Amino acid sequence: MIAVAVIVLLVCVMFFGLRRRLRQLPLPYYEGRHVVITGCDTGFGHMLAKELDARGLSVFAGCLTNNGEEKLKKSCSSKLKTFPLDVSDPDSIKKALRYIKAQLPDDTGIWALVNNAGVAGSVGPVDWLTRRDYEVVMSVNLYGMIDMTNACLPLLRKEKGRVVNMTSICGRITLAPTPYCASKYAAEAYSDCLRRDLYKEGISVHIIEPGYFATNMTNPDNLVLLLQEAYNRCDPEVKEYYGKGYVEQAVDKGKTFLSAVTNSNPGQVVDAYLSAVCSRYPAHRYVVGLSAQVFYRILWNLPEIISDFILCSKRPFPENYRKS
Repeated sequence: MIAVAVIVLLVCVMFFGLRRRLRQLPLPYYEGRHVVITGCDTGFGHMLAKELDARGLSVFAGCLTNNGEEKLKKSCSSKLKTFPLDVSDPDSIKKALRYIKAQLPDDTGIWALVNNAGVAGSVGPVDWLTRRDYEVVMSVNLYGMIDMTNACLPLLRKEKGRVVNMTSICGRITLAPTPYCASKYAAEAYSDCLRRDLYKEGISVHIIEPGYFATNMTNPDNLVLLLQEAYNRCDPEVKEYYGKGYVEQAVDKGKTFLSAVTNSNPGQVVDAYLSAVCSRYPAHRYVVGLSAQVFYRILWNLPEIISDFILCSKRPFPENYRKS
C-alpha cells in the first residue's frame, strides 16, 4: 500500500509539474496578433493594455471616458488603438466593432477578446436594494460581456482565438455586495457554457477569478458612500428596522474586512491575464491572490452550515432585530 501511495504521489507531482511548465511556454510569436480589451480607463485593463503593447501585440483598448483614452495613448506606442466603449450600450458596442474591423488588415481577425470591464454596484442588505441596482450591474458585468463576445466571435473564428472573461471569487462564494455576486455567478455560468459551445471550433475560453485587490472597487471610502446612499433611499419602515447605527457598524466591519483581505499587488491579476492571452497552453481558470488561493478555496468547499457561520459571525444586527 505504501508503494502504491508513493507512486500515486509521484505521478501527481509529475503531472502538476508538467502542467505548470507547459503553461509557462509562450506563444511562438506576438507580432500580428490583435487583442481587444474592455474597461481600459484604469485598473487591470489599463495595466494589461500597456503590458501587451510593450510585448508587441496590437491592442484595441476600449475606454469609457476620453480621459481614459488620452492617458493610455500617452503611455503606449502608436500601435495601440483606443476607442470609446460603454459595454452596457449595444449601440456603443456596434460602433466599436465597426472601428475595430476598419483598423484590422484584410482577412484578419482578433487573437483574444478580454472582457475586463466591470462595476461593483450598490452595497447593502438585500432589502435596501432595488431591481434597478441589479440591472445596472448586470448590464456591465454580464450583458456587456455577452454582447461583446457575440460581436467579436466572427473575428475570433478567423484566428481560432481566445475569450478571457473577468469574474471573481465572488462568483464562487457570496461575500457581498449582492448584485455584484449575482452578476459574477452568472458570468461564471456563461463562461462555462461558452467554453463548451466553442470547444469544437478551436476557440478557448478562460476565466480570471481574483480575490480582493486594491482598486476603486475596494476603496473603503467608496464603501461608506455606497452604504449611506442605499440606506438614505430606503422606505421609512426599513430605515427604522435597521437604524442609523447599522450603517456605522457595517462601515466599520467592512473596512476591517477589506484591510485584512485586500491585496496591494494588482500585478498578480495582470500576470494571470498575460498567461491567458500569451501562453501556448493557458489554464481554463486562474484563481488569483493568496486569500483566494487558500482561504476562499477552503470556504467554497466547506458545508454551508460551516461557511455560513464563518462569513456571518461578524455581520451587524439591525437595531430592532430583537424587537421583531
